[in-house]
Amino acid sequence: MQVKRIQRVVIAVRNLDEAVMRYSDLLGVRFVDYGEQEKGGVRAMVSEDWLVELISPVQPQSVAARFLEKHGEGVMGVAFEVADLYEARRNVENNGFKVLDEIDFGAVDQWSSFKEIILHPKDTNGAPIMFVEVQPK
Repeated sequence: MQVKRIQRVVIAVRNLDEAVMRYSDLLGVRFVDYGEQEKGGVRAMVSEDWLVELISPVQPQSVAARFLEKHGEGVMGVAFEVADLYEARRNVENNGFKVLDEIDFGAVDQWSSFKEIILHPKDTNGAPIMFVEVQPK
């Protein structure tokens, strides 16, 4: 499995608009509104460099809502970009890690394809790890 880079850090927040203002001031970056993501049950704002994503639940049973209920606001995931998500999933499972979810977002912004898998944090020493494969347009 070839890991290319850290793709983004995902931070779960209760009030997305307030968090965007705070992080914009703190980091000096502009966030793009990706709106409500039906597949994830969240509303997302992503920094232009794609290193920070702020998400807030819009559905009470979303992963973000459950995370906030259990842990409060904070880092919900660190996404690593991989060359081949199928190979990454095979490697993860062959090494005894559990995949919690696999999401195919389809075409997103400058990508014709955006897919990710989310690993179970019990298998990663509590670290919320995701692997992402993106294909440019």
